Amino acid sequence: MNSVLYVLNTKKPAVYSSVNECALLCMQRGISISFLKEDEESLAANLPNILNQCGIIRRPAYGQFDAIFVFGGDGTMLHALDAFVECDIPMLGINLGRMGFLLETEVTDLEETIDKLLSGAYVIERRMMLKVEGYCSGTRIDAYATNDVAVSRGLSQRMIAVDAFVGDILVDHYIADGVVLASPTGSTGYSLSAGGPIVSPDVQCFILNPICPHTLTSRPIVLSSDACVRLKLNMNEMREGVQLSIDGQSVCTMANYEEIRIRRSSHDAMLIRFPKERNYFSLLKSKLSQWTL
Repeated sequence: MNSVLYVLNTKKPAVYSSVNECALLCMQRGISISFLKEDEESLAANLPNILNQCGIIRRPAYGQFDAIFVFGGDGTMLHALDAFVECDIPMLGINLGRMGFLLETEVTDLEETIDKLLSGAYVIERRMMLKVEGYCSGTRIDAYATNDVAVSRGLSQRMIAVDAFVGDILVDHYIADGVVLASPTGSTGYSLSAGGPIVSPDVQCFILNPICPHTLTSRPIVLSSDACVRLKLNMNEMREGVQLSIDGQSVCTMANYEEIRIRRSSHDAMLIRFPKERNYFSLLKSKLSQWTL
């Protein structure tokens, strides 16, 4: 472990003290550190001494670093995975939030964490990602998703119509508030709120799930991860504000008859994990019981 990139959620109150502590530990052990250009200004204001000893890059290249340290919550980790999964660099989540479902370590354990990294006492857990392509309001969409992709009514008070295809086969013409396609990792997110199943992250599949469908026969479907799923807006009477969202972030407003194609990404999320008793279902129960706004 010779070089790491730090990705920060600068809106978290504890981020600068945590980065300072982690950076000092890394430097003492001969690990070089770099930051993203977008964080340079805030780091210059809050950690100038650390910044002066580190590199600044706009974006990591393929395999450029041994690891990416992500300081924040699950949202920060989702953003980092979606943005940098093509780089095939393992990521370590350092929890500054509440849930920490994708994150591996706490700030209080930083010294032990770095020593384990240096000794090689860790494993890489792979999670399947989604590749999203298509057009939205005439603009080309080419993105990755860790959790889910959703076409929804947005701010409209009326339902929308979405055709869902697996390959060229029509699965259903959904009259609903929308449709969400989730990965196993995303099965505990939006899809779960819409009545979908929880899927263990090592199962290779998609969950196709209508959101508040008009008909009782429209139910969640589990599909092979080998499938190519198409979601096409197909309205008899177009309504304004139909939203395409990726991992909970609104991307754009869709026009009628536009479609989005989703398939399994050729790049997996690579999460650094430490050998310990890690029971997914116990963690799930614990985390979901804490899930409050």
